[in-house]
Amino acid sequence: MNKYCKMMEHVHMPEEQHRQLREQLMERTGNRGVRPIWQRYAVAAALALCLMGTAVTAYAAVHYQWFDVFFDNGNTNIDIMEEMTAKASTEEVTAQDKNYKFTVRHHLYSKEQQMGMIICSFQFLEEDQTYLNVWSKEQNGVILKKGGMIDGQEFMEKCKDRSQRQLNFHIGDESQQQMIFSELSYLADENVTEDGEYMIGIRYSFRMENAGGEVSNLILSLENAGDVEGNLKARLPKSQEIESVCFASETNPKDVFVISPIGMTFTMTVDKADHPENTFDHEIMDSFKMVMDHGTKTNADMAGDYETSVLQEETEMSSTWCLQRGFTELVDTSKIDHIELDGEKFTVR
Repeated sequence: MNKYCKMMEHVHMPEEQHRQLREQLMERTGNRGVRPIWQRYAVAAALALCLMGTAVTAYAAVHYQWFDVFFDNGNTNIDIMEEMTAKASTEEVTAQDKNYKFTVRHHLYSKEQQMGMIICSFQFLEEDQTYLNVWSKEQNGVILKKGGMIDGQEFMEKCKDRSQRQLNFHIGDESQQQMIFSELSYLADENVTEDGEYMIGIRYSFRMENAGGEVSNLILSLENAGDVEGNLKARLPKSQEIESVCFASETNPKDVFVISPIGMTFTMTVDKADHPENTFDHEIMDSFKMVMDHGTKTNADMAGDYETSVLQEETEMSSTWCLQRGFTELVDTSKIDHIELDGEKFTVR
C-alpha cells in the first residue's frame, strides 16, 4: 500500500492555493482516478506538490527579523517575536552534492505540538532539469530553477511533457518511516544572490503514527534529487521548546486545544455512528472562538495557511482526530481566557 494511504486527512487552505493544487494534481495523474485520490489523499497531494504560503521579507529581515516571513504581525508584536527568535536555533548546517546545496540558518520547533519553521538558503549547482515549487506573497506559484524564477502557471503550460523533475523538501525522523507530515514552503526573499542562492521559509507539522512516539532527531532532506529517499539531507539543529497552553473541554476533558504563539493543535474524539465516513468535520471549526482579554478572535480571524487533520487512534465505536493549524499572526497565549467550539467551553487545564 502506498505510504500516503496510511494517513488520511484533509488539508484546508486559501481557495486559490486549493484550486491550483487540484489542477496540478489532475495534470500529473491524467485519468487515473483523480477524483477519489483528491478526496481521500489531499495531504499526500500537498506533500507531492510542495504547496506554499504567504508573506515576504527583505534579505536583512530574514536574518534579524525572520519571523516576518511567516507572520503578518511580526513587526507589531515585538515582545513575542523577540521571545520566539531567542528560542530558535542559529546553528547553520549544510548539505551539498554536485547538483544542489542548502543551508539551514534558523529552526524553531514545538515538540509538544510537533510543528516548526525553518529558514534555509538553496542553490542549484549543476542540475538544470529540476525545479522547486514555492509560493510568493501574492499567492502565486513560483518555479525556482538554476536559471532563475518563472511564473508557476506559465511553467506548467510550457512543460507539458513533464521532462522536468520536481524537488521536494521533506522533514522526518532518522528512520523516515514513522511520521505523517505536511510541509509548506515560502519564497522568503525575491532577490537572488550572485551565486544563485534562494532564501526559503519552510513551515511543517507532523504526527507520529504511534501517538506516544519520541523523535530524537529531525532531518531535512531534498527528495527527487537523484534519490527519492532523500540522499541530500541535514540534521535540523535543536531549538528551545516553545511554551504552550492546554485548554480542555469542560464536558469532554480528553478533547483539548494546545495553543502556542505559532499555532495550535486540537485533539477530539467522536462517535463513529455520527461520522460514518470516518473523516474529520472541518466545518466544526467555523464556530471556533478564542476569547481574549482585549476581545474575541473568530475562526476567520485565526485562519492560517493550512489546516490538517490526522486520524490518530480508533476503536470500534470512536475515532480520535488531531487537527494542526499554523497561525499567520503571532498569538500572546497569556491573553487567552478560554476557547469556544460548537457550544463547548475549553478552559486552561
